[in-house]
Amino acid sequence: MTIIYKILSYVELPPTLAGLAPLAAQTAPSRRTAVSIRADQFFINDKPTYAGRFYKGMKIEGLLMNNRAVQGIFDDLNPQTRGKWAYPDTGKWDPERNTREFLAAMPEWRKHGLLAFTINLQGGSPEGYSKSQPWENSGVDPDGNLRPAYMQRLARILDRADELGMVAIVG
Repeated sequence: MTIIYKILSYVELPPTLAGLAPLAAQTAPSRRTAVSIRADQFFINDKPTYAGRFYKGMKIEGLLMNNRAVQGIFDDLNPQTRGKWAYPDTGKWDPERNTREFLAAMPEWRKHGLLAFTINLQGGSPEGYSKSQPWENSGVDPDGNLRPAYMQRLARILDRADELGMVAIVG
């Protein structure tokens, strides 16, 4: 529940989620990383992003460049398509391994200057831009409830981002 504590103060929740607001407020963890916007600049922990930096003569200080890494909590709940994502070494799809590998890559991203990434509760198309999308990849079930396994994977990613001083843009 802690991963939605910040979201709850910004959105009107459907009845199925409204009861989570008090719980989330009680369990909100202490965070190390705070993002803010002042005028037209982003700040992380009260410091402008990319302070004093330029790229090809253009000022990048205050920008929040990010990587679209939406598949960090991906799973496929459709038994007919789940096997498409099998790892070559095991012959099976493993959403936990996917998240572990995502987590393992994050420090390297940060080391190379990436300050933010986008992650989605629905991921994206694992095939790129496809005509049909028979896989089932959503952190929200058909009744509007958050799926616990997705939320647990997301929480680990958000916690690691916080430890690294990175901003996670959750869609």
